[in-house]
Amino acid sequence: MFQTEIIQVLIYGTVQGGIFALLAMGFSLVFGVGGILNQAHGAFYAITGYLVYWIHDPVSLFAGVESPKFYWAMVFALGIVTIIGALAYLGLIKPVQEHEINVVIITFALAFFFEQAVKMIFGDLGHKIPAIEGNQEIFGLAIPWQHIIALIGSVIVIVSVILFINKVKIGNQIRAVAQDKEAAQLVGINVNRILMYTIIISAFLASIAGLLYIPTGEIAPHIGWGILTRSFAIVVLGGLGSIPGSVVGSFILGYAGNFVGVYIGQNWAALVPTILIVVMLIVRPRGLFGKKELR
Repeated sequence: MFQTEIIQVLIYGTVQGGIFALLAMGFSLVFGVGGILNQAHGAFYAITGYLVYWIHDPVSLFAGVESPKFYWAMVFALGIVTIIGALAYLGLIKPVQEHEINVVIITFALAFFFEQAVKMIFGDLGHKIPAIEGNQEIFGLAIPWQHIIALIGSVIVIVSVILFINKVKIGNQIRAVAQDKEAAQLVGINVNRILMYTIIISAFLASIAGLLYIPTGEIAPHIGWGILTRSFAIVVLGGLGSIPGSVVGSFILGYAGNFVGVYIGQNWAALVPTILIVVMLIVRPRGLFGKKELR
């Protein structure tokens, strides 16, 4: 029994760690480049699921993943959320980006708007979108294929983003702005454009995470806040603005949450992100991989 529980913690912790990494990388990237704490980050995840559900009528929902409409719904949702990220920057964030508290307030308002909008349209109850059916036995445990696909997909996207940041010209410009905004401007980099690209990437990653992981459970109007809390806990743990820290912090949170859920209880597992935030801010405010500020 003990061995089975440990395997369960490791497998599901790894799956959640991969999804959390997608979410945290985008959140951390935006902070690293623009110093922006995007409170609407979890909303991008949530509305991805609602867009898929909305496009999927009851007939195609019954058909599940066998329906071609399901895959078109995923592509549509991914595109729309990415566009929303760009519009959020141009219309809401850019005009106030020099004032950090204003950015926090306005992105919080955007997240609240999305929550209330889906409540009015879809109601308070949870909804499901199709998941890939079937299980695969791993070390004696029946693991749903949707979880396996979520892990594989998240790893592919994480590696792709890291390669993009380090090998592609725009990625190099993003790193340059994150390291020194003034120096980047002096060599001709359009900082505002790079920040917009970063927010687009962040929204894209949150949407991918939603497409991969929401089918394992259900969507509800409030789920964006839980995603935001987890993303914030991870970047505090790993270090604000640190991509490696976000990846490492994601798997720490994934394993810790599953360990607590298995051995103590799922209600306590929900408190793990908040506890990590408080402990890290007290013990090591800059996080595991964060750089010490020079005064």
